[in-house]
Amino acid sequence: MSEQFTHLREVLEAYSPLSETTWQQITSLCKPAEYRKEQYIYPYGQLPKTFAFIHKGLVRLFASDHKGQEYNKRFFATGEFPGIMSALHQQKAQEQGIQCLQDTQVLLVDFKGFRDILFNNIELMRFQIKYLEKNWLLEKDQREICLIQQDATQRYLLFLEQNKVLAEQIPQYHLASHLGVSATQLSRIRKLLKSSCTFT
Repeated sequence: MSEQFTHLREVLEAYSPLSETTWQQITSLCKPAEYRKEQYIYPYGQLPKTFAFIHKGLVRLFASDHKGQEYNKRFFATGEFPGIMSALHQQKAQEQGIQCLQDTQVLLVDFKGFRDILFNNIELMRFQIKYLEKNWLLEKDQREICLIQQDATQRYLLFLEQNKVLAEQIPQYHLASHLGVSATQLSRIRKLLKSSCTFT
């Protein structure tokens, strides 16, 4: 078994155990792929047929407004599952894309095949429920609350607390977009924080 598939199984079984039969069904849906930094796994505005599992690398899920201003909705790193899920579920292209911020190795998972198995497999249902609870429902709620209740400095500090290693790998202008500020504003925030640490 390749490293990518071994890694995928470890991540899946961290949520719920899988039988050999279920595992074989999953692997039949997966295709290894590699992308260079700045390449798009899912180009903006196109209808995808897969979601991905990141074996190694870092990507951003981004949207764009009517002026072409990009907004980074979320970052996905090693061991996570990026995908444009609204497009996959609705079978309709969305104004979103997924781009690599580093050279990235993934397994592309056929969405339709996964859904077909999911509705007939209790093991995958358990995984799906636990994964969605942790990575979409809870994190999405927290993010929305932060945007409403916290200022940019607080959001930046929280991101550092939760993603210290990841923050060092993300270009400042991409991180600023995710936090809802300009790169210049984020630079000021970082300088102020550094200054306050120096004098305490």
